Amino acid sequence: MRLLYGVLLAAILSPGLGFAQTDSQSTPAPAEESGWLSKNPLKAPGAAAKGIGKIFKRVPTTSSKEAAAETTGPVAFVQVQSNTTPLGGVFILDADVGYAFTPHFTLEGGVPLIFDRSPFSEVTTKDWRWTTWLLGDPYVDIRYSRKPFGGNFMTVLTGTFPVSNPQRVFTTGRFNGDWFNHLDKSFKWFTPFLNAGASNGTVNRFIMPRPYNLARPYQTLGFMSDFEGGASFRLAHGFSIGGSAYALVPGGPQKVFSRLVAPDFALAGDGAHNRYFDSAFETVGPSRIARDNGYSGWLEVARIKHVNLQVGYTHSVHYAYDSLTVMFNFDGSFLFKPPQEQ
Repeated sequence: MRLLYGVLLAAILSPGLGFAQTDSQSTPAPAEESGWLSKNPLKAPGAAAKGIGKIFKRVPTTSSKEAAAETTGPVAFVQVQSNTTPLGGVFILDADVGYAFTPHFTLEGGVPLIFDRSPFSEVTTKDWRWTTWLLGDPYVDIRYSRKPFGGNFMTVLTGTFPVSNPQRVFTTGRFNGDWFNHLDKSFKWFTPFLNAGASNGTVNRFIMPRPYNLARPYQTLGFMSDFEGGASFRLAHGFSIGGSAYALVPGGPQKVFSRLVAPDFALAGDGAHNRYFDSAFETVGPSRIARDNGYSGWLEVARIKHVNLQVGYTHSVHYAYDSLTVMFNFDGSFLFKPPQEQ
């Protein structure tokens, strides 16, 4: 009898073990997705229970309500942007808070502080002029995201409002609106993407910031459309690299406000290569004064939980200059969640 029981037990377990081995070998591990759009499913609570449920054909223990709770609630992040060029440097510190009402819809806002290093110093004994922290335009973001056809789609509406005039803070002095759209689809380690947007002037973007628009040395006022296409390549151990080409296509009359040339004195650059933001604090003209196009490359590091670092290089073909950009983002949303949801 014991021998018979042993044979029956082996017959029952053998198909289950064989299925589990075949499944683990033939099914690739899911790729990690961008932190802006979703969380790593391998780190989600109940992931182990789901794997066991798959083997034994049982329903996962994590309910839809529990899964939704993981992606809703308060959100917050702190972001630092820097853009260094031969013309000068711009640095932005932003704090953002909001609330994710559903896994797809988030409302948030923030206040940026801007600091710059300009070569146009009014002090004859110094080569550089340092501007202390000044307010940028406070903003409100409405973010909506989905996962159509196995990809990622996100659209962000941003509204900014001035707290003073351009002579006192970094602003155009007008209310600005910006509409940004992102679409990507991952193929294992390769993720092509498209970005497109429209606005009534260049706006500081802190949701999925791109190297070409990080802490730019100027602001514009007037209709502006922007386009970017490229791809990222996921490497091992939380590293990824990427590259893209971009274009800023303005329409109608434009104003360009420099973040390097001060409004309180006339010292400025020569404005070569259509760099109007290098020759005057404010320039008014046709659409061509705000046009730009070029390409970018970057390295992104996400080895530490809740922390993202991006180091990028951008070459502006239109303005004929190079810039080194750095973006550091700390996602503090977990500070507002119970320990079991972190």
